[in-house]
Amino acid sequence: MVFEIGYLGTLASDIQSSLLAYDQIPYRSLPANLNPFTATGRTLLTSQITSPAAAAAGIGSPFPAFTSVFGAGATVGQALRPYPQYALIDTISGGGDRLGHSTYHSMEVKFSKRYSAGLTFQASYVLSKSLTDSDNYSGTPTSMDAYNLKLEKSIAAFDQTHNVKLSYVYELPFGKGKKFLGTGVGAAVLGGWRIAGIQQYASGTPISLGTTVSFPIFNGVNRATVPTYDGWRASSKNGKFDPNVDSFFQPVSFFGAQPTTGFGNETRFNPKLRNWPNFNENLSLAKSINLHGEGKRLEFRGEAFNILNRTQFGPLSGGSTLQNNNFGLWRTQANTQRRMQVSAKIYF
Repeated sequence: MVFEIGYLGTLASDIQSSLLAYDQIPYRSLPANLNPFTATGRTLLTSQITSPAAAAAGIGSPFPAFTSVFGAGATVGQALRPYPQYALIDTISGGGDRLGHSTYHSMEVKFSKRYSAGLTFQASYVLSKSLTDSDNYSGTPTSMDAYNLKLEKSIAAFDQTHNVKLSYVYELPFGKGKKFLGTGVGAAVLGGWRIAGIQQYASGTPISLGTTVSFPIFNGVNRATVPTYDGWRASSKNGKFDPNVDSFFQPVSFFGAQPTTGFGNETRFNPKLRNWPNFNENLSLAKSINLHGEGKRLEFRGEAFNILNRTQFGPLSGGSTLQNNNFGLWRTQANTQRRMQVSAKIYF
């Protein structure tokens, strides 16, 4: 028997990310009439550079060919970007901005034992937490405000608090050299069989809300404004969640009106609410038959994946955006339904 318990901690820096938006408008230095968090400012920022509104504000083309280069995109906002000659400054093709940072802490417990009765058993449990500001990267900025990257640090999108794995192989005690039915018909029929399985049970990943409220400053995203991180989950009508009738989230009214006077206050993910946990069981039943000749044998195998036909809903996709008509509704299945297969193999 082997029993292990340990701690694992990692810190990563200079992670490839797309946090920077080099060409985001420096909104804090804009005059009051261009404040993107007011209706007047948003209207002016999205106005054509040749419009009377732009002329009245004293804003002109930043370079002679501006209107011909950008056409309908030749707006006041484009003209006020730090580098108005570019529609996008791509940091990913050059390897990313390398500003990402993450930490991971975990307690790991492992147990393994081989029994004389033909059973080999292994189990592991991981209790962990991961924080980061860079779950992934893309060709466009992903930060809410490139001038305040501290807003990006949150629980990681892939964080799973609990993770349990079990694996085992059991050789049935029948047949030649075993405890029971060592000879005869019984040995031929029942001998050589073994059962094996792998089971996994893991917590769901964190959830976030989306919003369509945005500001014309060429940042990455905006996030929802929430009153609390508690109580987002709605009650099921019949005590058990039914995706055909139940909403995963509380009604939109629970979260309140989404203001346009500033960025949302939600972190990238809510650490207190998770997607559905991942439960999965795979089993196999196999029989080996020795053939004439050294090292030759025939093996029959039957395998079942997701044998209990567990269903994992998701992803929510548009159903997590507050303004979406499908808010809170699950319309897809993330995992594969039960699959079974049989095979035969000759070893020689």
